[in-house]
Order: sequence, then structure tokens, then C-alpha cells
Amino acid sequence: MIFALVYVLISVGLAGVAFALIFKNLRDIDKIEKGEYNIKEKTTFVTKSVHPEMEEVEVGDELLVVRFDEPKKEQDPRFKLDSPALHGDILNESLKKRIEELENGTDSGEG
Repeated sequence: MIFALVYVLISVGLAGVAFALIFKNLRDIDKIEKGEYNIKEKTTFVTKSVHPEMEEVEVGDELLVVRFDEPKKEQDPRFKLDSPALHGDILNESLKKRIEELENGTDSGEG
């Protein structure tokens, strides 16, 4: 029974603190909109030095980019890099002819 009472007291306390925080934030937002706070914007500039691995990199140099998430796959076969519709089927036809030559024993003596 005591555990239930402690649980209820802690839950009510947390709920009270949560609502107090919400209403405090709402009052602060209202004060900002009314202009009661003096908020000044200031500009700061980056003062960090260049990363040691980037010291020799010039503007316009090509850099290798690594993506750790897999890009979306295209459904249209014309846009696949190994698609015969994109590059033609010249190599595949040449390979088939060479296999037929080897199977028929009519080796042309190349290679």
C-alpha cells in the first residue's frame, strides 16, 4: 500500500513540475513578444583553424564523398549503370559469339 502511495505522490509531483515549466515558458514567450526583454543580436565569426587534413585542399579540388545511407533505387532499367538499354548490348553479344565459337571448336586463334 505504501508503494502505491509513494508512486501516486511522485507522479503528481512530476505532473505539477511539468505544468509549471510549460506555463513559465509561455509567460517568457509572452514577455518577448511584448518587448519586455532586451534581446540584442550580435554577430560572431568563426575563428577555428582549418582541419589538418584539409590544409592542402585547394578551391575546386575533387573530393571523395562517402554516403552511409543507401540511395533510393531506380525502378526504370534505362537508368541502371549496367543496363543494356543505356549502354547497348555490344559486350554481351561479343561474349555470346565467343562462347559459341569455343563450343563449336571454331577458335579464331586469338588470345
